[in-house]
Parts: sequence; structure tokens; C-alpha cells
Amino acid sequence: MTKLKNWALYICVLGLIVMSMMSVNTTQAKAAIEPGHEIKFNIKPEIFKESTIVQVFQATKKDDVKVYFYDTLDQSFLHNDYIHRLRVYKGSNKMDVTYKKRFLNTPLSEAMAETMNHGFTGSESNYKFELDIKGDHRTFTISRKESLKTSAKVSYDSVDTNVAKKLILENAPKKIVNWNSEAWYKNTLSQVVVYGPASAMTYKGSFLGHEADIEVWQYKGDIMVELSTKVDDAAQAATIEKQWYEQLLSTGYLSGDQRGKTAFVMDK
Repeated sequence: MTKLKNWALYICVLGLIVMSMMSVNTTQAKAAIEPGHEIKFNIKPEIFKESTIVQVFQATKKDDVKVYFYDTLDQSFLHNDYIHRLRVYKGSNKMDVTYKKRFLNTPLSEAMAETMNHGFTGSESNYKFELDIKGDHRTFTISRKESLKTSAKVSYDSVDTNVAKKLILENAPKKIVNWNSEAWYKNTLSQVVVYGPASAMTYKGSFLGHEADIEVWQYKGDIMVELSTKVDDAAQAATIEKQWYEQLLSTGYLSGDQRGKTAFVMDK
């Protein structure tokens, strides 16, 4: 009888251990960081006026937006791969602040390992993990967007820089604030100035059978038009990138300037 009891206890303990291991494996599987993919191309602004965008991409206009970036005069945030962007929408009381941490010139595996070392698991529903694909660049990014309401001090018509800085700090996610150190982040944020605003028009359409977003940015006399789409699967992203590149090149639509939108504003 004693042997039977001991055997039963052993089986019970073994079962608990197996269940525990299964639970850990399931948690790890769910928590794995699986970035989405955003494929981007700049297309020639001299060709793509509104009527051409509507025709070529079967597009409809979505929003008029003013876009602001916040960084120090020597761009301390950008040099440490942080981006703070404010978008304010015309004819609406909505605006949003995007916080982005990016990994320029970093292999994806290293970028994801560093991300997990900073406490990310992939299960964070309020963060977006993405591989930005543009030209020769493959840049892993972590971003979080906070949707806010406009006010008398922050609206489509005008944005008070000090009020905007306060909003950015009040809504800053802890994982971003503490990436380097809270003291460094707050001190750097206290010194930021505004870059922009750029005026942007956004459209929703399709290209070669895939959903497409088109954004027309204007800033200091220059115009940039970006065509993009988002997919989860890496193989599909590679296929779309190849198809779009070949089609844009053969039609003469592809721009020789493949800068990102952040650089388009902040490099001036």
C-alpha cells in the first residue's frame, strides 16, 4: 500500500511538472516577438498629383494632417534612435503621439534580442513591432501610438510647443522612458524643439492587388510621395517588395530619393 501511495504521489508530481513545462512553453510561444513588415517606396512627386494618385491606385482621400517631430537642436533623440511624432488631423478633434525606438544598421536577430533584454516579450498589445523595408534598409522598430484629443493649445491650426512637450511626457510609455534611463529621457525631452510641421495628405488604395497607403508630404517647398503596405508574413513581404519595385521601375514611377519621412523633415 505504501509503495502504491508513493507511486501515486510520484505520478501526481510528474504530472504537475509536465503541465508546468507545457505552460511555460505555451507562454513562450505566445510571447515570441513576431514583427510585421511594412514595405515602402517613394514615388515621383512630379507625376503623382491627386488626380494621378486616385487613378493609378484606385485611391480615396482619407485625411489632411500636420506632422511635427520633437528633438533637441543636436538631435540627441534621433542619434539614440528615438522618434517622437505628433499628428494633428484637419476637421477633427483627434491627434496622436507616436513614440518609436528603432534599430538602424542592426541585424534583426540582434535588435530583437536587445528588445527582449529591455523587458519586451511580444505579448504587449499596445506596442507595434515592425520591420521597415525601404530601399536597402531593413530597420526593426518598436512603436506605440497614443490617441489624444485636441485643445485650444494643440490643434490643426496651431500647436504650442511647450504644451506638446508636456503631452509627450505625460503619455510616454515607461518602457521607452526607461530604455536608457528616466533621468536622461526627461532631461533630453526638456530641451526639445519642434521640427515641422509638414503638411500631409493621406490616401487609401491598392497596387498590384494589395492594399496600399499613399502619403503626400510637403515641407519647405519640397514634396515627398510614399507608397506603402503592411503584411505579417515575411515571404509575402519579399514578394510584394519585388513586384512593386519592378513595376514602379518599369513604369518610371520610382523616385531616386528613397529617404524616410522623418529624414525628409528633420534633415532640413
